[in-house]
Amino acid sequence: MLTIKIYKFYQLLMLLNLIYLSSCTQINYDNCPIYPVAGSKVAQELVELNAPAFWEWMGRINKLRLQLEICKK
Repeated sequence: MLTIKIYKFYQLLMLLNLIYLSSCTQINYDNCPIYPVAGSKVAQELVELNAPAFWEWMGRINKLRLQLEICKK
């Protein structure tokens, strides 16, 4: 008698898990931010900056630009 109740309990538990987990679907993410275009004022500021880690920073900015272009597609 007890094993039948446990069996029914497990069936109910599995059914509830199936219902709960089936609602966990992937959400479509279409929100791509727009890459801002720098003007001449920013270019002049970068020339004057002359920082030692400038090219590493530029590489990171370029990587961000490429990732945003991929996101648009």
